Amino acid sequence: AYFKDCSLLMDKYYYINCYDYNYKGTKAIAYKLEAKILNQEHIKKRPRFQEDTNIPKKYRTYWEDYLRSGYTRGHVVPNQSMNATPQAQLSTFLMSNITPQKKDINAEIWNEIEQRERYLAKKNKELEVLNLVLYDDKPKRIKNNIAIPSFYVKILKAKNFSECYKVPNNDNFARFDRNYFKEDCKKYID
Repeated sequence: AYFKDCSLLMDKYYYINCYDYNYKGTKAIAYKLEAKILNQEHIKKRPRFQEDTNIPKKYRTYWEDYLRSGYTRGHVVPNQSMNATPQAQLSTFLMSNITPQKKDINAEIWNEIEQRERYLAKKNKELEVLNLVLYDDKPKRIKNNIAIPSFYVKILKAKNFSECYKVPNNDNFARFDRNYFKEDCKKYID
């Protein structure tokens, strides 16, 4: 259901991205993590952010749009979950995988939930991940008309298992306990 209402549905091989031209950002990204890949060596060096040439120029976003915006370039698909190979890692540095995320949310609670997804993927051998990016009806915007998300949702699914989180894009919540953000997965999945 989350991949029906996209301006552009992109299969990036490592993940599927539902991109929205009005928000100039993603609404949903899904991928699968495998323990055997996560247990491999990881690339330490981070590549540069790149514009996504699959997106028409007028709806594209750029690294410099974020300068002095008060927001960080928040990965939706985490670099750390995809950095076993250069190709997979590079796919997470496309600007279509980036949204304006508050600095402390990005560095603290969201980072912790991303670590949780890798832990669960290793524990369950594999894990399906669905990230939803939620926007207000009239979202605030940074440069180049990029909409600022109001919430991030992460849905983690394995065999006979699911765990879901919903985190506001607001630094006041950055140091809250992870369990505070737990949601009933039935809200998001059948």
